[in-house]
Amino acid sequence: MIKIATILIVVFLVMILFGTLMIAGKSDPGYGKKAKNTTVTISVIYLSVGILAVAGIAAYVYFS
Repeated sequence: MIKIATILIVVFLVMILFGTLMIAGKSDPGYGKKAKNTTVTISVIYLSVGILAVAGIAAYVYFS
């Protein structure tokens, strides 16, 4: 069950990150320069959530 949950979290995070980058790439040139910081911020948030999710799963497995 834990393996399935871990795989689902990783797949979900990859899909979110890919979707964010696809949306960021579809803007006009003027907006793209302004949106770069937003894209970086969102990517950092997703990375942080991914690390916390893996840490949560590791803590669950370790303390169970």
